[in-house]
Amino acid sequence: MTQFPSPYFAAIDLGSNSFHMLVVRMQDARIEIVDREKEMVQIARGLDKENNLSEEAQERALACLHRFSERLRGIPQEQIRAVGTKTLRAARNSRRFLRLAEEALGTPIQIISGYEEARLVYIGLSQAVVNEHDQRLVIDIGGGSTEFIIGKGHNTLCMESLGMGCVAFTAAFKLDPDKLSAKAMNAATLAACGKLELIRSQYLAQGWEVTYGTSGTMRAVAELLGATDGGAVITRSSLEDYVQKAIANKQLDAPGITKLRRDVLPAGLAILRAIFEQLQLEKIHVADATLKEGLIYDNIGRFNNQDSRVHAVKLLQDKYRIDKDHATRVSETALHLWRQIDNAPILIGLSRTKILDWAAKLHEIGLSISHSSHHNHGYYILRHSDLGGFSRHEQYMMANLVRSHRKKILASRFEDMDSAALAAFYPLLFCLRISALVHRRRETVAILPELRVKKENFVLKLSDTWLDQHPLTRAGLEQEVHQLKKIDIQLSFD
Repeated sequence: MTQFPSPYFAAIDLGSNSFHMLVVRMQDARIEIVDREKEMVQIARGLDKENNLSEEAQERALACLHRFSERLRGIPQEQIRAVGTKTLRAARNSRRFLRLAEEALGTPIQIISGYEEARLVYIGLSQAVVNEHDQRLVIDIGGGSTEFIIGKGHNTLCMESLGMGCVAFTAAFKLDPDKLSAKAMNAATLAACGKLELIRSQYLAQGWEVTYGTSGTMRAVAELLGATDGGAVITRSSLEDYVQKAIANKQLDAPGITKLRRDVLPAGLAILRAIFEQLQLEKIHVADATLKEGLIYDNIGRFNNQDSRVHAVKLLQDKYRIDKDHATRVSETALHLWRQIDNAPILIGLSRTKILDWAAKLHEIGLSISHSSHHNHGYYILRHSDLGGFSRHEQYMMANLVRSHRKKILASRFEDMDSAALAAFYPLLFCLRISALVHRRRETVAILPELRVKKENFVLKLSDTWLDQHPLTRAGLEQEVHQLKKIDIQLSFD
């Protein structure tokens, strides 16, 4: 069994409605929950029309993260995963907020795609239920988005994230639990039906045998319908009866539900009505496991050679018919150079070695589209694809390495990186560019190049005999001297 630096793992989910923290302990190959915390920060309420996050919402979030940080002390950084979802994906000023949030929490925070959000939700659910042989539909209604996953066992078959959530819909349709109207509820339900049209046919064709709901909204609704449905399921008939009574009374009767949850519950009910209608459901089972549990299991997998990112890279290599032997050669040489660079600046929250390895293995991903501009096509594929396990920042760094691994270096392409990120990125780019050049003939190099680095001076040592036998590579390396000057790297040869 893998020995971990600490028996404790933690997951933090910066959701659009609630922030969650989960701390677990590995005990005899079993996971034991030792602490959990939730605060309904509702940062989605802080987004204005221009998608800027308000100062008030940021202050609520930072105060919550500061409180969470106390519980994380003593847990190794690599055993903590913190992610942001829909609202932080959308916020135009999220970069500044993330710097403050990471400082308050004391650990890096990754912004993940809706696809990755769905994948993690399913991982959490698949570890918590026992009917592994049933094909199941999993639904997670969040504050800013709702995820839909069809899977069987631990494998997913369909994953989608739709831009409808209880906080966002509350604001959009002015839903008030104390002034409930049929007009507002029906408008919200109709809008949700419109969103679901995007996936309805595909999901119904795929089919499922059992449906699970995993969100706080699902649990709150199940609790309210407990007298008729027992508290562990939500039936379509009970849901509709409850909604119609609430509309008739112009008020939501929700005893035992906190005020913050009650405020956004009408929107959750409207979305849930649409889900039942469009996906032709009669019953949803409510489960406890959600994204944060998925984060825990996914992180443990990375320690046990079950990194979902490795699987995603292999899938891309197969899909785009990448020459794997050549990709491996380029990766090995790039990593050989990288290991000779001491004290390179770090990339917070990223493994530079892994990012370089994966970028090298995918550097020709665009060749199946076009040879002359395959580096640009590769950038687009890696930047915009849904890649399991990868954060948006990891994809961004990997995509930029691939785009700039050949031809001219354009510093303007890196304007989204701050000075610290650039200082960490440039040595990685150097290693990939030199490796791609050295392997231009797509053959194994008998003697790998040696490297000495002193500040901005990179001295590359190659065999004179080998260079004489490879005049095209020599010419390429001489041109590389001029390209690398653009990023303040002074390349010379010994």
